[in-house]
Amino acid sequence: MRILVPLFILSIVISSCSTFESKPPLSVDTILHNGVVCTVDSGFSMAEAIAIDSNGRIVAVGSSSDILDQYLASNTVDLNGKYVYPGFIDAHSHFYGFGKDLQELDLKSSTSFEDMVNMTVEYAQAKNPSFIIGRGWNEENWEIKGTISKFKLDILFPEIPVVLQRVDGHACLCNQAALDLAGINSKTLVEGGIVEMMGNFLTGMLIDRAADLVMDKLPDASRDQKIAALVDAQQKCYAAGLTMVTDAGLDGEIIQLIDSLFNSEVLSIPLYTMANPDSSAIIELLNLSQERHERHMLTSVKLYADGALGSRGALLKKPYCDRPDHYGLMQHPVDFYRAYIDFCDRNNLQVNTHCIGDSANKVLLLLYAERLQGRNDKRWRIEHAQIVDPKDIPLYQDNSIIPSIQPTHATSDAKMAQERLCDSETMNGAYIYRTLLDSTGLVAFGTDFPVESIDPLDTYFAAVKRKSKSGMVFKGEEALTPKQALIGMTRDAAYACRAEDNYGTIEVGKVASFTILNQDLLAAQERGRVSVHSTYVHGKRVY
Repeated sequence: MRILVPLFILSIVISSCSTFESKPPLSVDTILHNGVVCTVDSGFSMAEAIAIDSNGRIVAVGSSSDILDQYLASNTVDLNGKYVYPGFIDAHSHFYGFGKDLQELDLKSSTSFEDMVNMTVEYAQAKNPSFIIGRGWNEENWEIKGTISKFKLDILFPEIPVVLQRVDGHACLCNQAALDLAGINSKTLVEGGIVEMMGNFLTGMLIDRAADLVMDKLPDASRDQKIAALVDAQQKCYAAGLTMVTDAGLDGEIIQLIDSLFNSEVLSIPLYTMANPDSSAIIELLNLSQERHERHMLTSVKLYADGALGSRGALLKKPYCDRPDHYGLMQHPVDFYRAYIDFCDRNNLQVNTHCIGDSANKVLLLLYAERLQGRNDKRWRIEHAQIVDPKDIPLYQDNSIIPSIQPTHATSDAKMAQERLCDSETMNGAYIYRTLLDSTGLVAFGTDFPVESIDPLDTYFAAVKRKSKSGMVFKGEEALTPKQALIGMTRDAAYACRAEDNYGTIEVGKVASFTILNQDLLAAQERGRVSVHSTYVHGKRVY
């Protein structure tokens, strides 16, 4: 018996081992292995390999040996030590506008007013257009400063309407032909906008809602041109390592077009769309939100409280230090916002409001709080949260309001912000991203492209280093840690878009969307040679 018992136990062990060894590997679509996988899950755990099923979802995350032993794939990718992150998400951008800009006059590189005019002339000679739209000029970056007016454009383009938008999209320079098209004269008054005058003469500068008078009169792009713009924007996003983007404000026609392009598989990049506050956009939002394509997220309405700091449209509590008689602009009466907030709350829609100045922030925070009444899961957002009076920050925390921020604004605005705000008390609340994160526990990162660079790596380094192109560190105490910055462009961005069930981390059951870099982002000290090696969306390599 002393011999039989060990033999019986040994036979069970041998039988068990045989059963385990004979278990066939599970079939999956794709395996990525031999990489450094940063999951950005709640424990910020690391792995080496990922198995993906035919539906583009993650079925396993672990070591290379375990994944390769347990799964068999038709497509196996050796990452050769490259770094894998949850696909980068842009929580605030202008996807369609970026695509349109690719087809129009790009003025970002202009170095002076004269240079901008020359670029416009060259564009006209090359394209022979019936109207000219340009965007991207920023007088703060010009080597030669001076008066900005329409008079030279009037001489060069007496009949062709010319509209040259400032980089922030909240101001534009128009020639007389464009002003005539919109019926603008020296007596034109616009609520929430400014028609700039020099004595008794129009300068051609239109601020905020005044610019809409001209833009609404320009010929619309054809359907083919709109589709080309969207497809071009998608490819640029994939090349930048973006796997989900936002369009922060679209009209109903474009919302409908985008949804149709998802259904026909012309578009594939997951898109979180904010509807503009107009009847057509709201109708499409409500119609499509019930039967939308899974990659087209329609959950929010975009409101606009004020303008931009650069064009002095941001609404401040105290006057601009470089223009003591001016506080900025509120785009609409308070009752306008209250009505939309009530509508969104009744229809379970997010309210996402553009707020730059501290006064605009306070007005909308109080309106939100009036409806929200404390902690909640509605995920209403303040877009930009650029200047926030520290005394108003508890309104974010007490009502679960999400700051949706763009770190590159801090680095590109540094010089301009000092000119607009000086060392006033208002500056204390400017670009306080670390303070907002510490107070709320969550900040969602975006770029605001095409206002800023589309590159999410620029976003990351702006958040971590707070360094402008000139090398100046702007309010360095507000810098985030590398992990905080990565969470802001992945996990927290997904949460702010109500998309955390599918995106934002590398976990079993979630969509297989990744950004693969050639270097360790968390250890990199400068943007330098960190680059996107490849981009995966829903399990497919798209770049």
